Amino acid sequence: MGRQSNPISRRQILGMGLGLAAGPFIITSRAQAGTPAPSQASFDWQQQKGKSLVVFLTQAPYYTALQKMGPDFEKLTGIKVEMQVVPEQQVRQKLPIELNAKSSGIDVYASSMHVEKRLFAKAGWYEPLNKYLESAKLTPPDYNWKDFGPSGTWWVTWDDGSILATPGSLGLFSLMYRKDLYAERGLKVPVTLEELQAAIKATHKAPPVYGFVGRGLKNANVPLWGMFLQAMGGTYLDPAGTNLTTTSPEAIESARMYAGIMKDYAPPGAIGFNWNEAQGSFSQGLAACWPDGLNFAAPLEDAAKSKIVGKVGYALFPGTARQKPFSGTAIDALALNPFGKSKEASWLFTAWASSRAVQLRMSIEGSMTGTRLSIYNDPEYLRAQTLPKDWVEAVKGSIESGRPQLPQIKDVTQFRDIFGIALTKMIEGGDPKTLLEGATKEFEPILKKSLAG
Repeated sequence: MGRQSNPISRRQILGMGLGLAAGPFIITSRAQAGTPAPSQASFDWQQQKGKSLVVFLTQAPYYTALQKMGPDFEKLTGIKVEMQVVPEQQVRQKLPIELNAKSSGIDVYASSMHVEKRLFAKAGWYEPLNKYLESAKLTPPDYNWKDFGPSGTWWVTWDDGSILATPGSLGLFSLMYRKDLYAERGLKVPVTLEELQAAIKATHKAPPVYGFVGRGLKNANVPLWGMFLQAMGGTYLDPAGTNLTTTSPEAIESARMYAGIMKDYAPPGAIGFNWNEAQGSFSQGLAACWPDGLNFAAPLEDAAKSKIVGKVGYALFPGTARQKPFSGTAIDALALNPFGKSKEASWLFTAWASSRAVQLRMSIEGSMTGTRLSIYNDPEYLRAQTLPKDWVEAVKGSIESGRPQLPQIKDVTQFRDIFGIALTKMIEGGDPKTLLEGATKEFEPILKKSLAG
């Protein structure tokens, strides 16, 4: 990749987005770059004994589980590790400031690639991992890069084939629906948007049950609109990534469909819902379907939190004649600080933390939807899994067919803010074409400036 040190403005640093958001991508052969070295007779985990590392992680159940495994890593390697699990908002504020200052105070950090990938890569804030992955000395023989699956490897691969990070937990934006309500009305799992619309209408018996619930809150609503957009064959950007395509016929029609469903079939107040409010509404039996992250499904099968235990089906998001059913993806990954002083020790930690054995524990103990495909066939994982078989199958299908939920641009947070406001106004009755044209006109100078920088 070659680190290019593009200056980052304070506004960009302080304005980065939060959370596993949501939008489409094409998987190329580059996703297989950086395949680990061939097997060897033994691997020396103690080669960096005596080093100390600081690892900066966002607050999530799977990283809490990883933190608890810290003593295992220290015993294995002789490397002292301090894992700081910090609320996501604090991470997103502190991390860019540290990296922009070329600080060596953090050795390994969790990166939300769906928000940070292009900005961080252009700034030179990722240490390329190819040389570590290709080293028989530094990468365990059973690491198996291809096990991460297409969605995982695509997200962490740069345009020139450089590996920027190791895949971690995927956000998988798919479809959750009420099997019992669909069965009562003789409905099959929707595989097209037309079938989804028909199912929403058929199951809408409000009150008490609404046909649909989803994100209406500005900024948070862009990923959901993006699913409709991509299902129709639309995109946020042209193939070169230099011009917006957010006034295309697909963009306008998908926005019209999204706003119409939210307006006519979602519960009162859904215009202010993020994923957690939508989750609460669905879990209490107030809606017949909910498109959002499969990683948010666990409470739906918890009798202490849900009224619909055992009644939920899990599937890919419906497509059209132009797009097969798919999942929108976002990802957390582990990256090395290029300004760190102990890079080989940092890589040993990262290789350990992203290994199959550790990710298996993070999946079981921390509810991680990781990208290692072999985990979802592991007997230990299946025995411990409280979610139904179709959830596991939907996750596997999402890893293999995923598309990014958001445009791959530096100013993705401003994009979400501007278009999110437009989508909210559509739900209130505004004209989709006029509002998309206005949002596009407002964001175009921001895109051009970032590309010029």
